[in-house]
Amino acid sequence: MINSLRQKHPFRISLIFILLLSGQATVAQRSFKQRITPRHVGIQYAGSIGYMSAGFGYDLSKKTELSFHYGYVPEVKGGELHIAAVKFEYKPFRIKLGKELVFHPINPVVFASYTFANGFSLGFDSDQYPKGYYFWSPALREHLGFSSELEIMGDKSSGIKSISLYTEANTNDLYMVSWYENRTTTPFYKIFKLGFGLKMNF
Repeated sequence: MINSLRQKHPFRISLIFILLLSGQATVAQRSFKQRITPRHVGIQYAGSIGYMSAGFGYDLSKKTELSFHYGYVPEVKGGELHIAAVKFEYKPFRIKLGKELVFHPINPVVFASYTFANGFSLGFDSDQYPKGYYFWSPALREHLGFSSELEIMGDKSSGIKSISLYTEANTNDLYMVSWYENRTTTPFYKIFKLGFGLKMNF
């Protein structure tokens, strides 16, 4: 069964393993209170997880973050949609721009999102479509992307480590397959969605 899942959904299985292994690396070293206290909170405009979204997250290591998000798309913007997302971000580069600014030029991002709304479900109606007719899920999307972040260092005595401004570009499994099948007529950049966010780090 596991091998079958890997063949049908290799990216989905890899994403689950990444998130689980990253979290397990530090769990044993932290108290319960430390584990459940978010290390950052933020808001985001657009970027595949809602017209507006809010979230909180944790530092798995000095270079990795795990965060949880809730996004909303109002009816006038194409909704009404509610979106939940789990995001893993890696920050390999840290460039100091003076004493108070830190620039993270390119941060690889991988995340999964699930849309709660009428007409969205994990799979297709088996009475209407044969099993395996569509490889993708109407509600579940798997995303790849990258972000750039400017971190403004704060006053530690206030409890705020820094405030970050960031932009993120991402695409998903369905967009990538659609682009590949129409790559002679569709520019690659058109499958990416752009989001902008503000994050407070503790």
